[in-house]
Amino acid sequence: MYDGTVVSKKKESIAIIDLGYNSVKVSAYDIYKNGYYKKKFQRQEYVQIGLDLNKNNHLISNQNIERTSQALLSFKEDLKTQDIDSVIPIATSAVRDAENQKEVINNLHDRTGICFNILSGPEEGFFTYIGSQSYMHVPNGVFFDLGGGSMELMHIQDFKIQKTICLDLGVLRLSQEFIKFHENYYSDQVKLKNTYDKLEKSIIKYLPNRNQFRFDEPLDLKMVAIGGTARSIYKFISKIFFLDSRLSSHHVSLEKRMIDIANNIFREMSVDEISNLRFVDPQRSRTITTGSIIIKILMEKYNFNNVLISPTGVREGILEHYLYFRMDKKYRKRKKFIEANCEPLTVIAKDTSRIPSKNSSTISLDAKLTNFDSFTFPRRLERIKVSKLTAG
Repeated sequence: MYDGTVVSKKKESIAIIDLGYNSVKVSAYDIYKNGYYKKKFQRQEYVQIGLDLNKNNHLISNQNIERTSQALLSFKEDLKTQDIDSVIPIATSAVRDAENQKEVINNLHDRTGICFNILSGPEEGFFTYIGSQSYMHVPNGVFFDLGGGSMELMHIQDFKIQKTICLDLGVLRLSQEFIKFHENYYSDQVKLKNTYDKLEKSIIKYLPNRNQFRFDEPLDLKMVAIGGTARSIYKFISKIFFLDSRLSSHHVSLEKRMIDIANNIFREMSVDEISNLRFVDPQRSRTITTGSIIIKILMEKYNFNNVLISPTGVREGILEHYLYFRMDKKYRKRKKFIEANCEPLTVIAKDTSRIPSKNSSTISLDAKLTNFDSFTFPRRLERIKVSKLTAG
């Protein structure tokens, strides 16, 4: 449980390493005996392990592996100097989509001593959802995690995941597929408009219809955006409209008109121009336009006038799940959003006939399993003692 004031003795320190399509992050937390935790430090490196994955026949290149290894070796030194007890490493979209997945994981392990838990799309959605709920506490809604390589859409009712749909609609993946990153390209406004129009049509085509989620009830349904792209867009818009830029201070939301304004601004600018904006991280200059388009379309297609921005996500979800099974009943009763989805385990169904990628999947509590592969989750994730990270 996130909290600014902790009155309890420290129990342990644990870190989560999150290897995504666009970046690798490490977040470390001090955990206290009453179950509360506080973030100790966080680092992020834009190693782009998923760079050119589609162009390279779904193979992660040696150059991408090398950049990632160097970042992980640096993270490992941080973990030791900060006296972190253990680490849970996870890999998501790029690694799970890679044809050379086993080679990549073994290579990273040989170079760094870090062995990654590879999350499926539904698992990523699950952990992201409970991480978001650790702060948001929204009982009914549509949660979406917008990452570099994929997006997970979750319909939530009374804190329970009713359906998850995982799509290859990540901001870096789509940006690489549709947009040419050179200055001359941006000087042709007609070509640029056609590109963004094609991008919008592709996103609309692959998003499920509203009636597939049974969104009409209950009346207090809310939309919640998770991920760094959504937070970056909020940071930019907060400066335009003089909003409170502190995501962790209270529930913050963006109106549809604000998203539209931001999207129109980004669409008129080149990557270099966006990178020079004061309130946009230069590392997101290639993806923030695509991210604003995706959020705009989601709000239009599912008829939401506001979107809540979550300050927490998959790393907090991994931590919340870890703590849930190590604390007493009194603690677990405060975690309805975990209890509703862990007891009993949920059945996962993979449907390759409706989703565009062979790696995309959909889960539903009411799915008919006739033509589906099924398995159970969430599984226990392996953690590593930092004292044993001797490789590299």
